[in-house]
Amino acid sequence: MAALPLIQPSSSVAKFGASTAKRSIFSAPTVDINDPSTEQDLLKEQDVDDNSILNLHLDPSPIGKGTSVGSWAKSNRTIGATFRPCTNEIAVFVAGKKAAEDFPTKQQSSTKDNTVFLCQASIPESRIPFINQTFGVFLNTTTKDPYDAPKVYRRHYEQYYEVIRRYLLQLYEQSKNEMVTEDANTSAQELELVEGFSSIWKLAESMFLTTDNEKPIAFMFSEWLSAHDTDLDLEDVGNTLLASSERLSNPEFWPYIHRCLLRGMKASAVFIVEQILNDETDDKIADALEGFLRVLQGVPSSGSFLPDGKSLERHRKWQEGCEKFSKSPQLKHFGVNGEKAMGILTGNVEVILDLTTSWEEAFSAILLYTNPDCSRHDLWPILNICVPKFLQDAEVSILDRIKMAILEMDAIKTLRHCGNFHPWLVAHLADVLHQYKYLDMSDLQLQDVEDIDWDLDIRDFFVVSYAQSLMSNPNLWEAIAGYLLNSGHVGKAMLSEWICHVPLGSSRKAQKVLRFCKDNNLNSSLQSINRVMAVEEEKRGQYALAIQHFIASRDNDRVAKLTDNLMASYLQSGGLDLEDALASIPDHTLNNHVEFLRSYAKFHQDYKNGDVRSAGRKVVELLSSGKTPKKYWVVILLDALPLLENKQVVVFDTKDTYEMMRCLEEVVGSQYKAEYLQPFPKTSSPASTVEQKEQQLNVVRLLLVRNLARSLVHAPRVAPPAGDADDAMMCDP
Repeated sequence: MAALPLIQPSSSVAKFGASTAKRSIFSAPTVDINDPSTEQDLLKEQDVDDNSILNLHLDPSPIGKGTSVGSWAKSNRTIGATFRPCTNEIAVFVAGKKAAEDFPTKQQSSTKDNTVFLCQASIPESRIPFINQTFGVFLNTTTKDPYDAPKVYRRHYEQYYEVIRRYLLQLYEQSKNEMVTEDANTSAQELELVEGFSSIWKLAESMFLTTDNEKPIAFMFSEWLSAHDTDLDLEDVGNTLLASSERLSNPEFWPYIHRCLLRGMKASAVFIVEQILNDETDDKIADALEGFLRVLQGVPSSGSFLPDGKSLERHRKWQEGCEKFSKSPQLKHFGVNGEKAMGILTGNVEVILDLTTSWEEAFSAILLYTNPDCSRHDLWPILNICVPKFLQDAEVSILDRIKMAILEMDAIKTLRHCGNFHPWLVAHLADVLHQYKYLDMSDLQLQDVEDIDWDLDIRDFFVVSYAQSLMSNPNLWEAIAGYLLNSGHVGKAMLSEWICHVPLGSSRKAQKVLRFCKDNNLNSSLQSINRVMAVEEEKRGQYALAIQHFIASRDNDRVAKLTDNLMASYLQSGGLDLEDALASIPDHTLNNHVEFLRSYAKFHQDYKNGDVRSAGRKVVELLSSGKTPKKYWVVILLDALPLLENKQVVVFDTKDTYEMMRCLEEVVGSQYKAEYLQPFPKTSSPASTVEQKEQQLNVVRLLLVRNLARSLVHAPRVAPPAGDADDAMMCDP
């Protein structure tokens, strides 16, 4: 099934609900998508526009070939779905409209009825750099304590908003150049999403990460509103007024002044009034403008409120001046609009609610002009004034819910709503709030739960969920692994299983995955990945690389099998150069099978180079070290025949010869003789039966006996200790 082009979950998905307690696929009723009652959203949200409804094409189809939709639906079947917003996943399945016990005819369940279709939202390509960059910021902040090193933490934390800002600029530029196409629609959705990131992130920073002593929330919220609520382009209106010859009488003048005051844009209001005052020729109106200007210049601003304890007194005196001007005859020159402007400045709630167009704007103005020094923990009364006028329960968007939760300073509620908005936002916000100690589980109001042992805290849950939402794109494996690694023991357990399924693709990527597992002590994953790589290398005939990976996976049986294959190829054809085959295996590799192959290859190399004594030592070493499987003892003894027949030098001394004879008798006298005699080197004569092979070994036995006699006759002289002349005379021939 093709991936859904989702950026945000459609609220229509909530219509498809299904019980999780089903005895069979038809035992519990679900919502029928053809039932008219489902036209009203179950969450009591507004009806969804047809453009936001998703079309799922299920393959293979749950409806059998040749079966009509009508007859299929009459058999107590319907399509159910569940949505997981934290990872943007949808599970679609066949379920019963009625409980099986309530349906008159018993239905037979088929394989198609038991198929669950899982689909995850695709990730736009333009978002990939954003994901990687914010992952880098996450790594820099998640391990640091903002209270131990606040400046260092803040420097890294601020990179979050910088990355968001850059991505927004990229999307703005992209939206200007795109035509009206499906891609343009996707880009517009992405732009809307990231604007939500920017808005929520900055508001949360103002509330949770800034104290009242640093900067009152009244000023931070008005600045936030001006920066993120850009539906009204006040700059263009201001430029139009400046270019007008009749500014004061321009119908746009007073709405512009009202909007600037409501949003705390003191500088803009002061500037336009100053320009009008400079050009005004009527003395009475000029006097009125001067009085109004003095009032505007005293509008509360972040610069006028300092932590000196006197801010409230200064604000009280300014309000007294506002009240005085609002009652002066000068205000009559401005008419009703001037009175409305003074109503805003004096904190008249009714006037402010009447002039504002959103609850955010009303909240900002009421807070700024009634209690600019209000604590962040005391905002609920003002919210309670603004929200009912502009929002009803059915109209509250998810962004509105998040903003209100933030202004309530309820971290748990904030994350709960952010989880319904997008996994990126909730994961990174949860990490930051966790660092600032806001996510205390004791704050949760859990009904009917007295004692609970949490396996995963809130922060880890959302970070793990975000990592899962990225798993649809295997190119993001490093980010996914990093998030899971920093999500407690549950995240690491999931990582150890998931990373084994990362498509390796190239050798370079495979080495990066292996190095990551090694650096982070993911030993079981390291073994599993090495085992998979070993099997792939074996299929390609890269036996040396396969051996390395099997050794790393601690699969000694597969190492033994591969060394047997190499030996079998060498013995059958002689065309395999063991030295070249083993060249890529590091010399420090500790494995008996590899050491046997390496010693065996060295023996042949020494013999080819004419170093018979070194070759002889290798033969004895191979037979006596315990690293050579017994089934290859006969091969080594047969390979040693040219050394036993050497007429120029006695290669094996008495001790070596006895050892070789012992090995020969241990092979032919064993109950496993047939197995031990199975492999024969290519230089030996063909032999098909055990008896024939044993007869060929008589040649080895004969040469060993002859070599024993030669070694006794030509035994090396041993110099006696000094002063022992009699013993010395006995050693002479």
